[in-house]
Amino acid sequence: MEKDKHHPADNTLAKLIAEATGASPLNCYQCGRCAAGCPQNVPGVMEISPTRIMRLLQLEAAFSDDLERAADYAQQALNSQTCWLCAGCQACTTRCPQGVDIAGTMDVLREQALALGLAATDKRSRDIQHFHRGFLAEILKRGRIDEMSLVLRYKMATGHWLQDAAVGMGMFRRGKLHLRPANAVDTRQVQSAMEQMTHPDKGVPKEGEK
Repeated sequence: MEKDKHHPADNTLAKLIAEATGASPLNCYQCGRCAAGCPQNVPGVMEISPTRIMRLLQLEAAFSDDLERAADYAQQALNSQTCWLCAGCQACTTRCPQGVDIAGTMDVLREQALALGLAATDKRSRDIQHFHRGFLAEILKRGRIDEMSLVLRYKMATGHWLQDAAVGMGMFRRGKLHLRPANAVDTRQVQSAMEQMTHPDKGVPKEGEK
């Protein structure tokens, strides 16, 4: 029996994304509106457009019975710089006539690429990954972002100590960077949301559960 396009095969990125975002990338019919509206999809920036990422996910699901071929398509999507260059502006998701959460798809691809050790290794992507890890670490620790702590995490990880120094001083003078971090908040809901994105099959804890 032919598989329903709305129900991706088990153990595919498409299934994981459908569970995490509520919309399957298999519903994409390659109209290209996401790529046309993406501010990062310009020559010399993205090597694979968001539309092509959707196609790779579809191909992995289509050839799910051929493990080697399916793994190759999945690896191409996970190895791509595209998910790291995504600015999360939601233009692609808003423009999609099929209701596919393309920005959410990029979130899942980032987490899976890091978890599986398949993230892009070019210098630009590595710098973004350091920022990504620092951002998540701040959220999980404090429940909010402290700009100064985030900047220090990024600088220590990348060694770019003087990069944007002039901009940083200007922000500090205008009160945009604070030496004393804001009070932390309860991070259990944030941790639960992160766990749900990474492992959607576990479900969200019911009220009162820890």
